[in-house]
Amino acid sequence: MINKSYKSNYLKIYFWQSTAFIVRFFSMFIVMPYLTKEPTTYGIYAVCMSVTIFLGYADLGFLRAGQKFAAECFAREERVEEMKYIGFGAFILLIFTLICAVIFFYLGFNPQALLKGLDTSEKISTASTLLFILAGFAPVTVMQRVSSMIFDIRLEGYINQRLSLVASVITISSVFYFFRNGHYEIVPYFLFSQSINFIVVIICLRLAKKKYNYNLKHLFQCLSFDPVVYKKANKLAYSGLYVMVVWILFYELDQLVIGKFIGANKVAIYAVAFTFATFFRTIYGILFSPFVVRANHFAGNKDDNGLKGFCLQLFSLSAPLVVFPTIAFSIVAQPFILTWVGSDYLESIGLARLFSLVFTFSFISYSASTILIAKTKIKEMYIIGTIQPIIYWVGILCTYSLWGLLAFGIFKFIATIVSEAYYLYVVIKIFDLSLKELFQRIFYPILIPLIFLVSTLLIVINYLPFEKSKMNLFLVLGTIGLSIVISFIIQYFTSSNIRIVVKSLLVSIIAKEE
Repeated sequence: MINKSYKSNYLKIYFWQSTAFIVRFFSMFIVMPYLTKEPTTYGIYAVCMSVTIFLGYADLGFLRAGQKFAAECFAREERVEEMKYIGFGAFILLIFTLICAVIFFYLGFNPQALLKGLDTSEKISTASTLLFILAGFAPVTVMQRVSSMIFDIRLEGYINQRLSLVASVITISSVFYFFRNGHYEIVPYFLFSQSINFIVVIICLRLAKKKYNYNLKHLFQCLSFDPVVYKKANKLAYSGLYVMVVWILFYELDQLVIGKFIGANKVAIYAVAFTFATFFRTIYGILFSPFVVRANHFAGNKDDNGLKGFCLQLFSLSAPLVVFPTIAFSIVAQPFILTWVGSDYLESIGLARLFSLVFTFSFISYSASTILIAKTKIKEMYIIGTIQPIIYWVGILCTYSLWGLLAFGIFKFIATIVSEAYYLYVVIKIFDLSLKELFQRIFYPILIPLIFLVSTLLIVINYLPFEKSKMNLFLVLGTIGLSIVISFIIQYFTSSNIRIVVKSLLVSIIAKEE
């Protein structure tokens, strides 16, 4: 049996996750201005990239379920059984990835079936080539997921994260070649990025073979349907499948629908604004992910009082971390967009504001979903998952003729607010809380710093630059960052609860170091 401390592994994983996020964050400001130089072509690229979402869900939940059982086998040092679970999940993923590849090939020959407004041979050629590249590299997804699983179940995911980080840096650096003066080579850029990813996957698999003496030949022999593995994994896999499907309907189909029924230019407008949502989704995913395990500790010990206290503390601590940045980016969306990608994307400003506000109360859903998972309240999560896409798409169908592209942002916001309210209702019901108590612990402490943040930015925005340039962009970012930091400082001095928690954390860290 394996019995060892993984503390250093956790630190390495979080360090490399944070580093990768920082690189992705700054890559937005390096890569996007180059990609968005030609809005129509960028729109084609954005739609073609959006179809890759199906590759992320093509395992139907079986690879995710297999990872749980493979990790258990690893802990028992059952290498052959571990490979069976990985192999079975990879087999399901491979089948549906190949189906996706066939669809990509079909769309490559008929790109007009995916995109509206391909009115020149050059646009058709660009879309076709991008789709053919996607089809050709689709099977790499299977290899990538398998290699990640091998490292992750050993809590050494930081190894492949480092290699992926190197690949990202190389790809980001390549924009200076593919998009140099007088050149806009988006197809070669995409082919290069896919090739780099493939090379990294091969290196990761070879590292796994060498580091763990991993029998890759036997692993790939396990790529088959195993009825025993299926019987054990299917309940866990299917339980998450419905939530996965409704999440795709709510969050992932926008650009495909816009590209098909509205056109590539509008996709470009939408994609730039949606970068705000992607940014907040990524950073808050990293922020809240460690708390799921801690909540499960309380649930496992049947410590409802401990879970209640943990929930309230998570609400109060995460509220300023979520509210301040989303409000700040929403207020300064106009100078941010204009200094980042230029005046061609004026229409993105309203959408960007809404996509920032979508996450303003996400500390409720992230915290509450952690509690619901810990207490296995799957029914409530099904209800929330169902409500969101219904409100979203019905709202768009009813109002697109009135509001145009802005309807996508408005109803993304409305659907999210409704789900946040339901999350709050469920948590209040579970822990028998009162709205007054929640307001005093969560919202009252952030009022003063929030008033400072909003009033300051509404004044300062009149003095910010609006012309596209790297210097102007960093000036805008610096203004946003400074205002958020000062708001956090005000929060610290005006909230006794925050001061107590911060001091407690510092004491805990110092004690561990000693």
